[in-house]
Amino acid sequence: MASAYPNFGPLYAILHLDWGSALIGAVQETPEEQALITNYTRWNNAVHQKIPRPVTIFTTLAFSQGQPEVKTNTPFANLIAPFGAFETGTPEVQIDSRFTLDEKDLVFPKKRWSATTGNALEHTLKSQKINTVVIVSDLEPPFGRLFDLDYRIYVIADNVLDLPVHQNAEFKKVIIDSLLPKMNLDVISLEEALQALEQSA
Repeated sequence: MASAYPNFGPLYAILHLDWGSALIGAVQETPEEQALITNYTRWNNAVHQKIPRPVTIFTTLAFSQGQPEVKTNTPFANLIAPFGAFETGTPEVQIDSRFTLDEKDLVFPKKRWSATTGNALEHTLKSQKINTVVIVSDLEPPFGRLFDLDYRIYVIADNVLDLPVHQNAEFKKVIIDSLLPKMNLDVISLEEALQALEQSA
């Protein structure tokens, strides 16, 4: 009997996007944050227990001192300003300490909203012959860029949270329920993702 759960196959990567302390901290002490932390922790622990470990990548927004990479008074600069300076080496850009991280994990700083901007993420996926990515994110992930590069994309719907938190339900309705299915991306639950992880090579 065929499994009812997806299978990521042998050439997949896990993308934990925007798990830096500043952005995770932006939703602290909300019911949504508590659920998110629980889901992230459960998923991340399962990934770290997987043998063999899939390519596992974390991204975090990070700039040089003074943010020379960011033009002032632009939509992007104004968007990130309330959350901090995101300077390399500061606690706010480190992967949040509640999540397991070890020497096998790859941590890529990024310079824009997209996880593929200003780092070696695309090169790493290509060099490892990855054809499938599993996206775990608290913010809008780079669906478009990865879609254009012909990856099969799985999005764990339970692990997506947009800011500000009070707009999250509407965000998920538009992105998760409408946009992603139109792009033929696979939207799965956390339970489906855990089963798929267990069954995948």
